Amino acid sequence: MQAIRPRVAWPAVAAAVAGFLVEAVVAAVPGSPLQPILAPGAEPGGPFVWIAETIGLDRLGAALPVASVLGVAAGMAGFLVLLRAAWRGEITMRLALALSVAFHLAIVLLPLLISRDVYSYVAHGQIVSIHHANPYVQTPADFPSLLTRELVGPKWVDTPSVYGPLFSHLSGVVTRASARLDVLVDTFRLIAIAASLATTFVIAAVAPRVRPSRAAFAVAAFGLNPVVLFQSAGSGHNDLLVALAIAISAWLVVRDRTIWAAGVLTCGALIKATLFLPLLLLVVWVVWRRPSSERFSAGAAHAGVAVAIVAIVSAPFFQLHDPTLGMLELSSHEGWLAPSRFFRRILDAISGDTLGVVARVVFPLALAAAVVWLVRAVARAGASGRPSTELLGGWGWSLLALTLLGPVLLPWYLAWSLPLLWILPRVPRVSLILLSSVLALSQWTAEPLRFPEAYDLNVLIGHYVLTPVVIGLLLWLALDLRRRLAIPLALHDEEGEAAEARQGRGGERDGDLGQP
Repeated sequence: MQAIRPRVAWPAVAAAVAGFLVEAVVAAVPGSPLQPILAPGAEPGGPFVWIAETIGLDRLGAALPVASVLGVAAGMAGFLVLLRAAWRGEITMRLALALSVAFHLAIVLLPLLISRDVYSYVAHGQIVSIHHANPYVQTPADFPSLLTRELVGPKWVDTPSVYGPLFSHLSGVVTRASARLDVLVDTFRLIAIAASLATTFVIAAVAPRVRPSRAAFAVAAFGLNPVVLFQSAGSGHNDLLVALAIAISAWLVVRDRTIWAAGVLTCGALIKATLFLPLLLLVVWVVWRRPSSERFSAGAAHAGVAVAIVAIVSAPFFQLHDPTLGMLELSSHEGWLAPSRFFRRILDAISGDTLGVVARVVFPLALAAAVVWLVRAVARAGASGRPSTELLGGWGWSLLALTLLGPVLLPWYLAWSLPLLWILPRVPRVSLILLSSVLALSQWTAEPLRFPEAYDLNVLIGHYVLTPVVIGLLLWLALDLRRRLAIPLALHDEEGEAAEARQGRGGERDGDLGQP
């Protein structure tokens, strides 16, 4: 009997395409609020600029921030409509992949968006390749140039690198290729876009093997997400290399290639230390799923691979001035959207600047407690013979905890956990989708000098409207994680819980986005 092909929700596809086009056109306008300061030679051009000029967006002047807000909102609204259709089975995975490819290729036609971080990548890469110095000791300010005077963010110009040594090697290779800043910026953007697209295809390989009914949803949630497209790929962020490492590692774990997964996670952690948490959970899971007589050798093999890679990659940069290679420096920074900063400011306000330090202590302790709980849950899952989906769920929970409890919260940090969205239970899944919406709307004015009043309003709304929403989501996640660990329930999705219920090991729960 021939299988019935699902009916495609073409209105949802049209909404996603329209939303993407609106945001892309607004982003392409010369002087758009969505653009940071651009390097010489990197002025916007191409079809999106032509459309913007044809409809007169370039003549809006001081009203451009209004168009920016509407464009960001339109992009996210179209994405949410399509994502709901994908969850309901009204979008095929092949169509989701095709749209992802088209949207990523369109991002190539846009200028640098939202963030100046790529200029820091260039500056630190040049410290390695041109000045033959150590980016964890010396800073961009030690080598004055147009790059450091005008392009690198003021907060970061005198800061050593906070990225992992593998990314420092990569930055050194890239900056050897050209002396033109616009070429270097485009190179980092192309690396990010390629990594994002590769992550989407890896998700398309993993999801059908584990949750076939969620394959289209998994692809759409990452590959069509405006936070990934505009604020991560369009900005050239290295977080997409981290996302690729997570996706490949998940694919390897599902295929029971755990040694290789440990190696890939280690490489990702040497770009951003974020992935040391999933690596820890992987080693714990591998150890506890083995007979007691094999646990030491299994743990030593996986940990040994990680240690060897770290030693080889880090050796050229190691010194006693900062043996953490930027991690200590990063921990001293604080982001304007982070819940920890919100509570610090409140405590300082009511105590005369004396109790704010409490927030800086409590949040790391909460993260440490979450990690301990997750380690215990993953160990228990390994010992009881639960499938690899439990480990992948633990990865998603750990990355979410790090994102929300860390001192810095930025939209591109969601790229760490979005590759695992489809395997997570209802509460973290919905929270990630809502976080995508909140953080997409958190940055619609990139530069304070271009539109100072709009920028101040952007920050004000972020501080006092969006951050409380994030705090609410954090509390919801904390309550759900506590419930799951206490019962215990699986760390992965409801479909897995239902299977456990049929075997007498869990409780069936329905997702609020509809049955897959």
